This record gives sequence, structure tokens and C-alpha cells, in this order.
Amino acid sequence: MSGDYYFTPCGDGCASVATAPGGQAVALARLINGQWTMEGTWAIRCADGSPGPNEPYHDTWDPNTLEGTSTLMYNVPACGHPPGYQQTNHLQLRQAP
Repeated sequence: MSGDYYFTPCGDGCASVATAPGGQAVALARLINGQWTMEGTWAIRCADGSPGPNEPYHDTWDPNTLEGTSTLMYNVPACGHPPGYQQTNHLQLRQAP
């Protein structure tokens, strides 16, 4: 997953996440036990470029380094993976200039 994310405070330890400036929130990020966490669903794209289903993800990142992991969980067979398959990727957020 890549792209731009726009975070807007929504309370203590809470940030609303949009994919466009001033856009509709697509997720909520919460500060839990010193780590930011965000969960939702993501429309996956297979390695061959074909679209896959929406599958749940779980992201966590350090509030200081903005580095963490993004785990995508397959509930149904997709892209050659069986149900229950989990894919974990490195996550690095960067503040926009």
C-alpha cells in the first residue's frame, strides 16, 4: 500500500485519516500503549495487476520514527493465497514538506 494520507486530530490519542486533503475519513488511528494503530479494509491488487477483494489490514507505527508494520489478512482466497494468509510489510510514514 502506498499513497498519501492526511491525518487530522480527533481527540487525545486519536487521528482521523483521509486519502485527500479535507477528504472523508477512511480510518481512525489511535495511540495505544505508545504505538499508533490503524485498522480497516483495503482493496488489494494482485502481483499480475488484477484487482482483488477488500481485505482487512492492521498497521502499527512508532510515533517518533513513524516506522512500523502493515499486516494484510486474507479472509478469502485471492491472488494465489489461501484464506488465513497474512502478509506483513515494512511501513514508513513521512511528514509532507
